[in-house]
Amino acid sequence: MSDFLVGIDLGTSNCAVAYVDAAGGLDAPVLDFPIVQTVRPADIRPLPLLPSTIYLPHPNELPPDSFTSHIVGEFARWQGARVPLRLVTSAKSWLSHSGVDRTAAILPWGASTDVEKMSPVEASSRLLLHIRNAWNQAHPNAPLETLDAVITVPASFDEIARALTVTAARRAGFEKFTLLEEPQAAFYDFTARHRRDLASAT
Repeated sequence: MSDFLVGIDLGTSNCAVAYVDAAGGLDAPVLDFPIVQTVRPADIRPLPLLPSTIYLPHPNELPPDSFTSHIVGEFARWQGARVPLRLVTSAKSWLSHSGVDRTAAILPWGASTDVEKMSPVEASSRLLLHIRNAWNQAHPNAPLETLDAVITVPASFDEIARALTVTAARRAGFEKFTLLEEPQAAFYDFTARHRRDLASAT
């Protein structure tokens, strides 16, 4: 069993993943995990960040068999700049929007009726699923669903937004995870980096 601990920033604009091998003890380094994604057609590679964007292509828009029903990440952002009404963005912000039904298929907001929409929960789940699949491809002997993971959420999230984030993570196959408020995560990171000189660092 792996001792990897994984942290996921499910961001409004970008997602990021970092991990540590707890078997290394207190001195184990925190490592960034580059996320494989489509950058351009026929250009698939890992990037430091996964743009929190999902593109819903028209059936005849892209070469046959190039993509499934949706595209996640950098190419989604690039293609969505050309056809913005097919681009889902800011899913995390929509999760905290109390003025809409956060479980309803409302995204992309303002899209025409011929675009198959998704809910903020589903959009968040698809981002997390992409991260899970990228991790599992890189670490087949330590699948993410078997590891302890932390998913950060804004301190401003209400209980509904937190519960919907849990729903999104479970839909993406996450089984062992904890939600952590972003300011608290930043505090933990600061104290970990300065645990030997904390008095002088504050």
